[in-house]
Amino acid sequence: MGFSPSQPTNYSWTLPGERKRIPHENPQGRRLNVLAALVADGPEPTLIWWALPRTLTSEDLLTFLREALPPGPRPRVVVLDNASIHVSGAIKQAIPDLRRQGIALEYLPPYSPELNRIEPLFGAIKHHDLPERSYPTLLALYQAVTAAFARAEERLLAQRAHQLRLAA
Repeated sequence: MGFSPSQPTNYSWTLPGERKRIPHENPQGRRLNVLAALVADGPEPTLIWWALPRTLTSEDLLTFLREALPPGPRPRVVVLDNASIHVSGAIKQAIPDLRRQGIALEYLPPYSPELNRIEPLFGAIKHHDLPERSYPTLLALYQAVTAAFARAEERLLAQRAHQLRLAA
């Protein structure tokens, strides 16, 4: 998921007959890309994210899978869409090694973001959790994105608290 210093405007208005002009700001090296994982099963849902101020690579994804995902007694199944870094040659070569580490990769069918459980969270983060639509510095953007992901994780925990649980 990527964030630019100027986020798209969700909605706006103008007087009848007037044209709305929304300025565009060139990111000029201030784009922030995020690798994120939703761990929905288990005792508590968790949202894990790494924000990096550069283009993400397959090596970034492999490092994220190996270091950021919480260890567990069972194999961890990671569901990926078909983004280029997810299906690269480096990832395909790493699949046997990942399996030995207890990480299995599963891919969604092409063009089916509705099947990806993290996509609604991404939409809420990008369109509702960022308090401003423009950020003057990369640091300001980083702080806003980090806070937005933290709020999304809090909502996950609150939702789990209101779900029914098995009785003893």
